[in-house]
Amino acid sequence: MTYRYSTRHAGAEYFPCYNRLRHQVRIIARMLAASGLEIISVSSRKKTRSEAEIEALHRRCGVFTEDTTARSMLGSIGWTDTADLARACLLDPCVGDGAFIVPALEALIGSLRRFGTPVTRDTLEGRIIGFEIHRGSLDRARTKIRTALRRRGVDSGLALALASTWVRNEDFLLRDFATSRFTHLVANPPYLRWASLPVGVSTSYRQALPGECTSGDLSVAFIARMIDLAADGANISLLSSDRWLHATYAEKFRARWMKSVHIEHVERVDPDRVFRSSVSAYPIIAHLRKVAGCDGTGAGLLASQTDESSLAAVVDGWRKRFPTIEDAGCEIRVGPALGCEAAFVGWQENLDVEKELLIPYLRPREIVGDRVVWGGNSVINVCSPGGDLISLEKYPRTSRHFETFKDRLQERACVKGKPGGHHFYRWYRTIDRIDPKIWSKHKILLPEIIRNPRVALDDGGHVPSHGIYAIFSDRWPLPLLRDLMASGVFGLVMECIAPRLNGNYKRCYKRFLSRLPLPFWDDLERWLRSGLAVACADRNRVRFSENIARLYEVDTEFLLRFATSDWRASVNLEQRRGVA
Repeated sequence: MTYRYSTRHAGAEYFPCYNRLRHQVRIIARMLAASGLEIISVSSRKKTRSEAEIEALHRRCGVFTEDTTARSMLGSIGWTDTADLARACLLDPCVGDGAFIVPALEALIGSLRRFGTPVTRDTLEGRIIGFEIHRGSLDRARTKIRTALRRRGVDSGLALALASTWVRNEDFLLRDFATSRFTHLVANPPYLRWASLPVGVSTSYRQALPGECTSGDLSVAFIARMIDLAADGANISLLSSDRWLHATYAEKFRARWMKSVHIEHVERVDPDRVFRSSVSAYPIIAHLRKVAGCDGTGAGLLASQTDESSLAAVVDGWRKRFPTIEDAGCEIRVGPALGCEAAFVGWQENLDVEKELLIPYLRPREIVGDRVVWGGNSVINVCSPGGDLISLEKYPRTSRHFETFKDRLQERACVKGKPGGHHFYRWYRTIDRIDPKIWSKHKILLPEIIRNPRVALDDGGHVPSHGIYAIFSDRWPLPLLRDLMASGVFGLVMECIAPRLNGNYKRCYKRFLSRLPLPFWDDLERWLRSGLAVACADRNRVRFSENIARLYEVDTEFLLRFATSDWRASVNLEQRRGVA
């Protein structure tokens, strides 16, 4: 329990014995503290600067986890009442209001009783450790802990003490842990770009943390510390953005910290189901396992497969011979992030908005084989041709449409706490600007998450979702580049370097797409350029595959193993017909 005391109103103007009374209050405070209770002085009329910064930090990234998600994550790392947790120790570095701690204590007590271990101070203390710097959240978490302990038969005195020792009002990133090691670690780490951190908080972190953890977003620092504090064999469950897995800003973090963990499982989840408030991030739940002497393959840089070394050797040879796809004159873009897709996307005929704001919109499932099959959805473009936000006063139907989503849109991190007067921080903005001049161009589209390669040419001016990558080029003829990728080059490279997900899916981030080896179009011999162009125009997949196999110095049949399913089907049909 937390007792608050104040000496501000006990001044001489109210009591003649002011100094004596203040001395007595301090004695009582020391006595309460000796009993395991926490004492907080609220004598100041104003919050200190650090408290104000903590409040600002909480407003920007205080997003709590749904109860069912928290229980599922604890179960995935083995913190359940069916496991023997007598010697286990759980860490939650950002407790919030106790979403993980409460089900964790329930599982701990259930486990102790199931395996015949007495439920006492000695068997409970030190089994769960959590940190929370925001006072309001901390108080709510401790109240929930005391209530949950009392419901499970723990006496009030012990429940009071455990609530204080299990959850500390300290900064996890600045805490000195000495030799502490944890067997189970779970967190919903704060996701906030370093540029958005309060100045005092950012300065203290940069002074204390290694450089690879102080760029990009704050969750990287939490994940690195959790990995460092995990015992060998420990299980870690994270509910976070997926940026730390693939973003350029986290390369140094991955190089240092991901060598000691193996990625057991990564699942993309719906933010509306895993968080209690609306967010504009694209979250994942990742399960990591700390492995002593891990060689880094857990970072997803090499996928396990049959004859992995020989396939990797082939791709390494290509990368030594050819430049990357970007160096060869191609641009890779991901579809724009919207933040609350339901507000911006809908069936074109059903959206009651001004039609000039609508642009055809593609989801990953609408890339069917090697074709684009538009499902009829459109996205509302809230950007003017100059890049500024439109004024809703000029678009009354669109204004009425957005009003139905206003509460959800205003809660998004991309607008919450931002200066409302700034033209691009208004509540109805999308996370990324949508530029019709860019998306109206011909382009190659690839879903980010694939089981089998899918590569489609889009000449319909569609805006792809944030789960689709687009490739543009003024140097490579796009139909020929699409066929080159579909014929097996893209599939083989992704087989070797793309991270694997559950169900044998692969995640084709830009970081991996940009490593695709591709020669300069102008450097190809004239006969080869001509041969590829003719085969592409004639839709002669056999001849095209033979030319690409010759270019990449591999056997045609070997390359076709990694082609798209549509491409292989066409080749098989042509071979049966005797097309050459």
